[in-house]
Amino acid sequence: MSENKIQCPCGVYIKDDQYKLLYLKKDIGEIDILCYNDLCYLKELGYLKFHIDESQKINFNKGRFYSPFVTWNATRMSEEKASDELKRHLIFITENLIDWQKVIEDYKANINKKREKETS
Repeated sequence: MSENKIQCPCGVYIKDDQYKLLYLKKDIGEIDILCYNDLCYLKELGYLKFHIDESQKINFNKGRFYSPFVTWNATRMSEEKASDELKRHLIFITENLIDWQKVIEDYKANINKKREKETS
């Protein structure tokens, strides 16, 4: 494989559409970015943070990969190449892999459940 490809420290090469996404931290508006390799010892490679305002519009706050993943790729390529490619991956994930409409629907459902509990 080419040294210009993003690689997880577990050894697998990752294309921008191969990440697994985990939307478990709904209350804090965070989506975890995971390695697609089920045997990966790092598993979590980064995250996206956002919040949903009263008009139910998503406001993207931050996206980043964790330093072990970044350092691994910067050492293999160069810091500049790795930084550029990882930024491209974050943009792709944000724009293409996340179903933001589903995130908003989950948010609405979560708010409705909270309101039902409060009125019960």
